[in-house]
Amino acid sequence: MIRFEKVTPDNFEGVINLKLRDDQVGFLENNLYSLAESKVFDYLEPRAIYADDTLIGFMLYYFQPDGVTRQMGPGEGKHEIHSGGQDYIYFKRLMLDQSFQGKGLGRAAMTAALAFFKEEYPSAAFVELMHYMDNDTGASLYESVGFASTGEVRRTLRPGTEDEYDEELVRRMYY
Repeated sequence: MIRFEKVTPDNFEGVINLKLRDDQVGFLENNLYSLAESKVFDYLEPRAIYADDTLIGFMLYYFQPDGVTRQMGPGEGKHEIHSGGQDYIYFKRLMLDQSFQGKGLGRAAMTAALAFFKEEYPSAAFVELMHYMDNDTGASLYESVGFASTGEVRRTLRPGTEDEYDEELVRRMYY
């Protein structure tokens, strides 16, 4: 069974030691960066992902109520979210340790996260995420659990740089 726990002193080291496959490095920031980001931008929610009692991954997200303006994090640039007056979840990062990939746990974690979000935030009308254009593995996973492309591509500044930009495809899954 997949479950999500807050990052605590007990699981902190395990979370920051989770590793991506070599071909996935660069598709998202490491977990230590994500945890630091969640301390600076307190609306971000970091969670450790467990399969039963085994730590398998990490996710970062936030709930965006309609009408609330936030100072966006580094690299997110200035973009306007067209939510149609609806509350939503922004699913910022999902990572699964390389040793647990290819076993259906990524899809299970994503499906469980979508249910978790709806339970925690019943007013959320949809979940939004972005992924790099060449992240075929991520695209396949997101499509398999119901995320559809909005057709929007966002250009964002790569964290830690002054002039490197990434283009990411926006996807949504409506409840």
